[in-house]
Amino acid sequence: SVGARGSAVTNVIVEPVEGRRGLRAFLRFPEELYRDDPRWVPPLRRDERARLAPTDPFFAHAEARLFLARCGGAVVGRMAGIVNRLHLARWGDGAGFFGFFEAVPDPAVAGALLGEVRAWLRSRGLTCVRGPVNPSTHDECGVLVEGFDKPPCLMMPYNPPYYPSLLEGAGLRPVRDLVSYVVEVPPALPARVESVARAAEGRGMRVRRLDPRRLSAETELIRSLYNAAWGGNWGVVPMTAEEASGLASRLRAVLVPDLALIAESNGRPVGFLLCLPDYNPAIRLLRGRVTPWGLARFLWRRRRLEGVRVMALGVIPETRRRGVDALLFREALAALQRRGHRWVEAGWILEENAVTRRAVERWGGKVAKRYRIFEGPV
Repeated sequence: SVGARGSAVTNVIVEPVEGRRGLRAFLRFPEELYRDDPRWVPPLRRDERARLAPTDPFFAHAEARLFLARCGGAVVGRMAGIVNRLHLARWGDGAGFFGFFEAVPDPAVAGALLGEVRAWLRSRGLTCVRGPVNPSTHDECGVLVEGFDKPPCLMMPYNPPYYPSLLEGAGLRPVRDLVSYVVEVPPALPARVESVARAAEGRGMRVRRLDPRRLSAETELIRSLYNAAWGGNWGVVPMTAEEASGLASRLRAVLVPDLALIAESNGRPVGFLLCLPDYNPAIRLLRGRVTPWGLARFLWRRRRLEGVRVMALGVIPETRRRGVDALLFREALAALQRRGHRWVEAGWILEENAVTRRAVERWGGKVAKRYRIFEGPV
């Protein structure tokens, strides 16, 4: 068994995180694990600390227990156990979750961490464990299983190639695959899409940009559209107003109104498309902290970002197949061309979501990465 820096891992001890010192060790372990990986993008420490704080809106309907695995005093792994009461109310499947998983390539470490999480979930009456989700399906989901040759896109998972085998070795089985596509920005809208978009305009549909001066109201509008459009998808739970407001606050500084679009039918909101530039090449330069020098490097790098991530696309069920998506795509393409972006990553998308996948493939999209969610009994 090999540790993060080549030493043997024996006598693994798993302990719950307590106090500031324990939380600091939990947050900083990935920095040691990925120290020599040029593709990894260090998250901002302050953001990670904030989303694990009891004041985060997620914990109004959930609870989590953080665990650290140590060997000889050195941290060799981490994992969170998560109970999401909104998920249990929506799906009634007895599922708890694990997330924020990181570990050295040693089966004993992953097994010990999952053992503690399973015991914690059992004590709360749950019957299975699923993950990783960090901390819900509104956030990063799954472990990367294909696409290790490319750096991660904004707010998407990244991990070493050995993670899937660690989780399977700990008794978990694959339950869902998620995919992301890369699409080259075309020089023009395909004729068929243009025709569908014009027909939709003839039926009273239009697309407008998000108004940043009314961010609170716009956030609530997008939340209602998101919940209506995504509510039937596997594992998805309604996003609360507080969660949406918190997300908007985190993204306020990087939001691009040209890439946040709302579709209306005779004045009634019916769909949305939310994209963000892939800030990861600039975020990497911060090295997890906002310092004056790091911020200067970030601001310089963010001026020339080639990629964009499609964060979410939703059309309410009663207006699907009426050209709403074509209108959204037309306006988004115009914005991408104005801003000089060269490619788009669309994801994540459930592997079984044939309708959305066909739509992306019609634009020439190719699967770039695959992620996997695992499940097992507690």
